[in-house]
Amino acid sequence: MTREKNPNVLIIDDEAEIRTALERVISREGYHVFLAEDFESAMTIVRDHAVDIVISDILMGGKDGIEVAREIKKYNSNIPVILITGNPQLHTAEEALRNRVFDYISKPVSRQNILAALENARKEKEDRDRKSKKIIKAVREKTHFAQQSKDLNYRNSLILETTGDCVITLDEDLLIRGANEATVRNFGYDENEIVGQKITLLISDENTGAYLERIAHLMSRKSDHNIARLHNAELISRSGEKFNFDISVCRYELNGKTYYTGIARDITQKNIISEKLIDAERRAFLTTIASSIGHEINNALTAIQGFIEVARLPDADEPIKDKAISVTWNQITKLKNLTFNLLQLGKPGDSGRDKEDLDLNEVVESVIEVFRKTTRLKYCEIVFDRSPEKTAVHSNADQLSLLFSNIFLNSADATENKGRIEISVGEKNHHPMVKIRDNGVGMSKDILNKIFQPYFTTKKTGQGTGLGMFVAKEIADVFGIRIEIDSEPEKGTEFRLVFPDKL
Repeated sequence: MTREKNPNVLIIDDEAEIRTALERVISREGYHVFLAEDFESAMTIVRDHAVDIVISDILMGGKDGIEVAREIKKYNSNIPVILITGNPQLHTAEEALRNRVFDYISKPVSRQNILAALENARKEKEDRDRKSKKIIKAVREKTHFAQQSKDLNYRNSLILETTGDCVITLDEDLLIRGANEATVRNFGYDENEIVGQKITLLISDENTGAYLERIAHLMSRKSDHNIARLHNAELISRSGEKFNFDISVCRYELNGKTYYTGIARDITQKNIISEKLIDAERRAFLTTIASSIGHEINNALTAIQGFIEVARLPDADEPIKDKAISVTWNQITKLKNLTFNLLQLGKPGDSGRDKEDLDLNEVVESVIEVFRKTTRLKYCEIVFDRSPEKTAVHSNADQLSLLFSNIFLNSADATENKGRIEISVGEKNHHPMVKIRDNGVGMSKDILNKIFQPYFTTKKTGQGTGLGMFVAKEIADVFGIRIEIDSEPEKGTEFRLVFPDKL
């Protein structure tokens, strides 16, 4: 194994046996190891020595591993942090990801796993250091040209060299005129293989028509608003691998010509985590619905059983038997509709990628029909105003049902499950829209600012996961749905879900 130097590894754990065991394994591979038993001693070592990699337990006395990672990033963002835990949980993994932890390993830690993580962290640290040196060198070399150069690459050099996002500049003919290092690395091309090519090089065949239509719409806009955004756009690498990006596009004039610079942020990993959270929320939601709706099913079965028993009596006459058949048929029809709508809510989807043409009236009504039979909304006054005509969207019924369900439940909880909820399907500025209005307690500005944060809830312990509105926002972002909220304390809340134009 050839290295530029023997990396310095800092191990932080409040258990001496674990520190010693890790030191023996790691030092045999040529790493120089520092040991710390808590946050304070660890930061002293970081300040006094050139630490390359940090390995920390999550649960420790005093500040935990997440706080260690946060402080390390403040001190030197190039140092990879590997966290070890004996109790892996989804919210801990999410917090680790938010603080840019390099790796997350569960105990017991095998020798193979820790060495593999260290090797990857070493390469990452060397790569980050090389890039930092390159940026410093580039900035020093190009500073005196910055005010004079009209070249686009010099104009955006600092952004292009430092960002981890892909930055691509197009001309009016949709030819790529500039691409930063992140673009070259992520898509697997050499720079000279990208520059001068059509943007369709990075678009899969099945998306070419739709994406070119969006680009043409941006280029034809007459307004002074020069920023456009594409959510969850799918681009393709040289190897054929597909990635999801959030893209912001800026239009500007330079030397009498129009250019378009797009900043594309890879959200593939974010989507994976979101999918896990959405799946967890769906399971919790269906469990709640199933337990609530069981009461209605038992009522129907009791009615059926009672009338059949009466009809089977020796002295039962024809009117009684006819009544038994009528009741049985009505209850079976009720159960059939009930289970159909329940299955519609629970059917598996492909995380929003499996899209179809849908009528918002039907999707909303299917969700409402299920909730009308549950204890959560059974005592609410639900008023549904259908659009007089079909309101078409290109979306995923499973994901939309979960989106509507979470907002309906939020409105019901705001009214203590006994208020009025008005739901309507219509349009806003020629965009399909679903409006949900309740007469509940309303929300303050502080709550509105936090409503989409994961695990934020105003409910009592055990009455909510804190994921409902977060999941609703994640689904809305996937489909480009804008969520507008008007709310005041004691005056109720109105949600407006505004859909994009159908492609």
